[in-house]
Parts: sequence; C-alpha cells; structure tokens
Amino acid sequence: MHEVSFDQIIKDYLTGEDLQMTTYEDIRQSLARILVEEKGYPHDNIIPRYELELDLTDRKYTIKIDFVVIFDNRPVLILGFCPGAVSTFITQYVSAGRLIPEGPASFAVITDSKDASLVRISDKKELCRGFHCIPTWDYLQTLYHECEHAIFSPERLEKEKRVAHAMFALSDGYCSDKCTPTTGKFQDRSRS
Repeated sequence: MHEVSFDQIIKDYLTGEDLQMTTYEDIRQSLARILVEEKGYPHDNIIPRYELELDLTDRKYTIKIDFVVIFDNRPVLILGFCPGAVSTFITQYVSAGRLIPEGPASFAVITDSKDASLVRISDKKELCRGFHCIPTWDYLQTLYHECEHAIFSPERLEKEKRVAHAMFALSDGYCSDKCTPTTGKFQDRSRS
C-alpha cells in the first residue's frame, strides 16, 4: 500500500521539525520513541528519513530509509518500517544497508510494527525474530564490536544497487513528495 498524506502537521519526535502526517508516520514516530525511551538510543545517533541516492547507469533513484543509527562515525543499524510481511522486505533492506556510503551498515531491523527481524547485513543472516529483537543501545554496541565489518567489491555493490532499486521501486510506499528527508551526512553529528 502506498503511503497517503493527510492534511495535518505533526512534530517529529527526534528533530522537532514539522512533518506532514501520513498513514505510516505515526508508526515511525512510535518507533523513534521506542528507540530512545525504551532502548536507550541517544537522539543524536539516530538519523531519521535518511536518503540513499543510487546512481544507476541510466537514472538516479533515491531510497528513503526510516532510520539510520550511527555509532563511532559509522552506520551501525538501519531500521525500516514495512507495510507487509517482514520476510519479504529483508533482501531490499540488506542491499540498501550495504550501499550506505559511510558504511556499509552492520545490521538491519525490518518491522511491520507487529513483527521484527534483526539481520546481519554482511551475510544476510537473521539473528533474531520478533518485536523484542530491536536491540538496546548497549547491546547494539556489543553486537557492533563483535561483528566482522564487511567490505564489498565495486562489482558487488553495482549488483546491490540493482537489487535495491528494483525492490524499493516495486514496494516503496514512502511519502516521497511530502516527507522531508535528511541527507546522509554523518560527520556533523555527535557520537556516543
């Protein structure tokens, strides 16, 4: 289902900016609250509405990722809300996580707000299934330090771009023309 914009403005939990209310924005705002209030993530380490720009041979395409969590100047986790079965969205988020310029990200959490999957991006291994699998800030740091940080060849990244483009173009329900994104700048943010 495509995200639909309503004629209402809400305040973004993380940034305090005005946002257009959409069919899924209340879920995103709840996920932000969970990350900060229940899981202990610092506000400054969460980038909402991250834009991942793909430079394809014949066109450019922008993927919007709900949240990118950074630690030690690197993307450690991407979190995406999916309006459908979690398992059908894992491949596209793994591909997107591998393509983040400052990364790749180490982990992805994909959730439909009832279920969640924690996936290691380097090998696409599902580490945990269920909404309880969204790691706490402390546990995420432990996972990050214990994992092997992947490096992908330029040829592999070209393939990942094609996979991410195809899958996001088919399933992307993000309110792309109404929702204001945050660009992918990590250097300006404080780290914990």
